[in-house]
Amino acid sequence: MSLSIQYDTEFSSYSISQYLTEWASLFGDANHTNNNVTDSNSGGFYGGTSWNNGTQYALVSPNNDTSAFVAEGNLTYQFSNHVLYGQLDTLTFGDGLSGGTSTEYAIQEPQVTFSGLDLSSIVDSGREGVVHEVVYGLMSGQVQPLLDALTNAGIDINASLDSLSFATATSDAALSADTVVDVVGVAETADLLAA
Repeated sequence: MSLSIQYDTEFSSYSISQYLTEWASLFGDANHTNNNVTDSNSGGFYGGTSWNNGTQYALVSPNNDTSAFVAEGNLTYQFSNHVLYGQLDTLTFGDGLSGGTSTEYAIQEPQVTFSGLDLSSIVDSGREGVVHEVVYGLMSGQVQPLLDALTNAGIDINASLDSLSFATATSDAALSADTVVDVVGVAETADLLAA
C-alpha cells in the first residue's frame, strides 16, 4: 500500500480515526439489509458493463441526503451471495454526490480522499473479504474495517492529518469565515436615513 491522503484544511488537526468516526456519525447506517433494500440505500455503480460492477461505487446517506462516499477501483457485486469483491484503490468522503448511471460520480464538497489503498479480495472470500468489509462497513456507518485495513498496512490512524508525510492539504475555493473581503460603498444606518 502506497497510501496518499488529500484533505480539506478544515480537517488538518483531525486524525484519520477522528475524521472517519465523525463522518460515520453523520452518515449513519443506510440499513441496507434483508427486506430493507431500497433505491435510496443501495448506491450505484459507474463505469462497468452492467448494474453490478464498475470502476466506481457511490452512496449518499439516506439519513441526511448529504454525507457521501465514492469507492474507486475495479468492483463487482455478486447478487447471489451479496458479496462485493475486486480491487479498491481510492475512497473519497464528503458532502453531496453528483453523477451516476451515465456520468462519473463526484463528491461535491470533498473532505478527505485516500488513494493507493490497494485493497483486494476475491469472490470466494465472501463477506470476510476486505473490500466487502470496508465498503459494506461504510454503508452501515461502520469505519472500523477501514481503520483496521489502514492499521494493518502500518498507518498511524491516530496522528493528525497535517503531521503525516503522505497527506496533502487542499483549500476549498469557497469563502470561509476567516476570509477578509474588502467592500467599497457607503454604510446605510438609521441615523443617515433620518437626516
